[in-house]
Amino acid sequence: MSIQRSYFVIGIACLFLCGCLGAPSYVERVAVPGEVYGQKGPLSTLRLGLVYTENTQQAFQYMKKHMTHGHRAIVPFLERVDAGRVKESLDKIVQARFKGVTPFGSFEEAVKADMDMVLAFDYRCTVIQKPGQDTTVEMAGTFMNRQGRIIDVVKGKGLSTPAYVSFTYGFGEALDAAFEQFTNGLDKSSAVIAFAERRSVPVASAAAGGAPDKPAKLHAGSFYHKSWAIVVGINKYNVCPPLEYAVSDAQAVAKKLREIGFDDVIEILDKEATRERILTVLGSELPKKAGPDDRVLIFFAGHGQTETLPDGKEQGYLIPVDGDLSNYFTTAISMQQVREISERVPAKHILYVMDACYSGQGFTRAIGVEPAINGYLHKITSLRSVQMITAGGKKEQAVEVQGHGLFTQYFLRGLDGEADRDNDLVVTASELGAYLMPQVSRASGNLQTPQYGRLDGEGEVVFTVPPKE
Repeated sequence: MSIQRSYFVIGIACLFLCGCLGAPSYVERVAVPGEVYGQKGPLSTLRLGLVYTENTQQAFQYMKKHMTHGHRAIVPFLERVDAGRVKESLDKIVQARFKGVTPFGSFEEAVKADMDMVLAFDYRCTVIQKPGQDTTVEMAGTFMNRQGRIIDVVKGKGLSTPAYVSFTYGFGEALDAAFEQFTNGLDKSSAVIAFAERRSVPVASAAAGGAPDKPAKLHAGSFYHKSWAIVVGINKYNVCPPLEYAVSDAQAVAKKLREIGFDDVIEILDKEATRERILTVLGSELPKKAGPDDRVLIFFAGHGQTETLPDGKEQGYLIPVDGDLSNYFTTAISMQQVREISERVPAKHILYVMDACYSGQGFTRAIGVEPAINGYLHKITSLRSVQMITAGGKKEQAVEVQGHGLFTQYFLRGLDGEADRDNDLVVTASELGAYLMPQVSRASGNLQTPQYGRLDGEGEVVFTVPPKE
């Protein structure tokens, strides 16, 4: 009995010496309908696939190694420090928000299992080596759709400066702080919430117990007052190497846009496609014509180039007919100018479609598109949006086959309905991008992979698709 009492007294003394009275008392948040947290939040409709990155696996081994080599607390039961604790903390967070969470060994396995969303969890930590150094925990969760496009990256970081040389002292504090940041970031992620809502939020009548509303019949002018298009195609350059099918691509796109309801389609071909002419039409004439409820599509088929700037950043350029590859700045059209054009044009929606390969676009995000409901369509078409799709990336050449550029061939097929993944008779710009990326890459033998994303806004450019007979 005296021996047990002695152990108890020693344990209590160690608690006070360590300056620690046990784990903090966590206060659970109450699930609030409409928030991300809880079974009534929008994330509760999604099945999440969880993948641990290589960094995470290495960090788990690192923790195990240091614990094995004597970095333990004076009172071992004060804190349990192992990979299991990290996994349990993360699991508690995501299980409370998502419909279900399933771990996978790789992203590909999660996609094959048809998960709605995939989380790649990157975790890192450092062990203090002497008093006064920081114990650091860092984590970054990359949320992706099934196409591997990043929806959002949620981060968390925690650190402490314990007075004892031990992995355990301060670790729990740093880990809790990091997960608190991570949780707050997830709950406030408008991108993740928007992704969840567009997938499966029911329409009002369905929520009230009635039959779901059927999508309204959409017409070419349903979402726009007028639609404008500027179509540029250049085969015969003054200085640059000639192209074979850029002009025919531009003409085919102009014809298709007229067929699907564009009111005014301006074609600028070959010798007319000078830098001055293109910038005058886009930056001076178009802003005077387009209104706040209009749609604008700008198509360019020709050369594109990328320049590496002194600070290491890249600037993309479209090359007009009088462009000089030895002097991009004064003879080509830069992405900075493209951004300025979109700021001058008051149209609600602007889509750049570039059958030219270059990087330096500066996309802000590229969220994959999932099945949408009618209410969602009205929401995204009411918001400002500037989007871009390019035929390929840096150091890639646009492939031309059978009288057309490969990219343009699939772009036209996408407008005909092949990009309509949810069969709602509407193709969004993001659906087009998600369709073109794998299709063109596969058809070109991976020589050309289209890129797509947003330059501004949260809305979506949309095209109506004729019903299949």
